Amino acid sequence: TPGGPALSFAQVNEAARRASRLLRPDATHGDRVVFLAPNSTAYAVALYGAMMAGATVVPVNPLLLPAELEPVLRDAEPTVAFVSAETRPVIEALRPGTPSLRAVHVLDDLWTALDALPGGADPVAIAPRDDIAALVLSSGTTGSPKGVMLSHFNLVANLRQTLAAGMSPPYSGLLNYMPFFHVYGFAAIMGQAFAMGLPQVIIPRFDPALILQLSGEYRVHTLFSPPPALRGLIAARKAGAPSLTSYTRLIITGAAATPPDLWDEAESVFGIPVCQPYGLSEATAAANINPIHRIKRGTVGPPLPDTEQRLVDLETGQDVPPGGQGEVWVRGPQVMRGYWRRPEATANCLTPDGWLRTGDLGRFDEDGYLTIVDRLKEMIRYKAHQVAPSDLEAVLLTHPAVADVAVIPRADAEAGEIPLACVVLGPGATAGADDLLSYVNSRVNPIHHVRALAFVDAIPRNPSGKILRRLLIEKERSGSL
Repeated sequence: TPGGPALSFAQVNEAARRASRLLRPDATHGDRVVFLAPNSTAYAVALYGAMMAGATVVPVNPLLLPAELEPVLRDAEPTVAFVSAETRPVIEALRPGTPSLRAVHVLDDLWTALDALPGGADPVAIAPRDDIAALVLSSGTTGSPKGVMLSHFNLVANLRQTLAAGMSPPYSGLLNYMPFFHVYGFAAIMGQAFAMGLPQVIIPRFDPALILQLSGEYRVHTLFSPPPALRGLIAARKAGAPSLTSYTRLIITGAAATPPDLWDEAESVFGIPVCQPYGLSEATAAANINPIHRIKRGTVGPPLPDTEQRLVDLETGQDVPPGGQGEVWVRGPQVMRGYWRRPEATANCLTPDGWLRTGDLGRFDEDGYLTIVDRLKEMIRYKAHQVAPSDLEAVLLTHPAVADVAVIPRADAEAGEIPLACVVLGPGATAGADDLLSYVNSRVNPIHHVRALAFVDAIPRNPSGKILRRLLIEKERSGSL
């Protein structure tokens, strides 16, 4: 952590073994351990300590309101919670309604607690394919989040798959400012650092100027940055923060689709390529990525090693012909065990022969590179046609007055649904609804025309940048948009 002590891998291992011992009276094999805190070295140590104890870690967004956290605790039934000084009151307030909770540890005091122990504990024996290492909350963009069950085997297998893609050479460092409650932060980036013996700087909160500075100090070859963070890095650079040095050769975005204008600006400002992978919590972290030296813009690349993919026609259940669009199905060692205590949801998502129905619409090109078109659940059904909101959003974002946009369905008696654009204008920008409708509709097929437009103050997004369309849809239906 910037400003904190530097730990060797041996020191981290010993600290994790001590954290495992700290847990043993209250968390044993199969118990859940919830984490509610910002990123820190202590968080990483406790996380691995819990896994060493055979427990299942449940990383949770520390910004959740009590009403949002309460059903998570009720569902997970944790026996131990690791919190920060700031989040401890939230957990303590909910403790009477969480009878499973036996102990609460404050990460700010972890080092003192570990130093008081006589030593560490040996890791508990596990069944890698069967035992659940982590319950990762799905993003919940279309409803309440579900606990994605990832086994120890899932985590290691996906790590080996991504390492085979050569994202970070052995001499480079890693900056980890992705929230640890996101699988990208605690599994993909942190796991890569430990697996390859790379120095890792854990950054508690997003600080774009600091990130740009540290990227040079630690010889960061690959910078991982979801779209909202990438916009922040660009703004910081334009405001005078140091640029990325010659060590940094690649920006990997992800967690949400990267708009074309952001892709352009990032490559222009930093002078290095941007790469968009594809993954979802249900596939641990990653399923596709562009090869470093053969990046195809607009695609998410071919499947990772040991990963099978199909595009399936939803009406026939058959594979679509070459060049066609269909639902992306994934099969491989990174595919989850299922949803925690949701057998019906699991059956709807996983086929008996191991295919994961992603709910994403995609197409392959002649080289086997995948392009994600949209979320199937978010497709707008205009008459007999499927309209992709992301296509319309991409066009509207090219208008100089538009800072952000989300397209949602509006019920229509004649058409079933029509596309409604929710637009955020940039600072000082002026544009009328008719002007913007004319702009977008002159650039798309008539079937895909935006039929209505509303100006809003902000587009709701989850921490990884995905649009929370359901919130806008609820506002539209209640007449409060």
